[in-house]
Amino acid sequence: MDFLKMVETRESCRSFDGTPATREELIKIVEAGRLSPSGCNAQPWKFIIVDEEPALTRLRDALVLENGATGAGWRSEVSSYIVVVEVPAKIMPAALEHYKDTQRFAPGDLGMAVMNMCYEAMDLGLATCILGLNDQRKMEAAFHIPENCDVRMVLAVGHPKTKGEPRQKVRKPFDEVCSFNQW
Repeated sequence: MDFLKMVETRESCRSFDGTPATREELIKIVEAGRLSPSGCNAQPWKFIIVDEEPALTRLRDALVLENGATGAGWRSEVSSYIVVVEVPAKIMPAALEHYKDTQRFAPGDLGMAVMNMCYEAMDLGLATCILGLNDQRKMEAAFHIPENCDVRMVLAVGHPKTKGEPRQKVRKPFDEVCSFNQW
C-alpha cells in the first residue's frame, strides 16, 4: 500500500473482536518500534508485550485510575497489549550540556516508535489504539517497572470487531499547520 494512503486510512480501533494477535505478530510489531529512529540513538524505550492471564487482568486494572476514569471502556475486548515505557536515556554530551535533560528527545522518540508499531500492525491486518491514560503506580506494581521509568502509552492490538470504510479524518487545514520559510 502507498504510505500516504496508509496514513489516510489508519484509525484508532475501539471495538475489538477478542481474537488475540499471535506472538509472531506482536514480535514483528515491537520490532518496528525497536528499529525506529531516536535522538542521539538513545532508544529510550522498553516494550512489554502483555498477552496472557493474569497479566492481562493486571493491565486492564491499571488502565483505570483511582477515580474510575479510563480511556478504554472496551479494554476487556482486547487480548493483546504493548506497554510502552520511557527509560532513562543516554544522549551525546553536547546535547546534554545544551539541554540539561537526558529525556529531551524521548517524547518524540516514543511517538515515532509507537507510530511505526501502528503501521506494522496495520500491514499485518491488525487494528490498534494508543492509550495514554493509565495508573503509573498500578503499572509499576503489576509489571515490576522501576520507579524512574514511566509508562507513556499502552498500545491495544487486535482484530477489529467490524471492518469497513475508515471514519472521515478531522484535521486542521494544511495552511493552518504549515508555512514556508517563516511562521
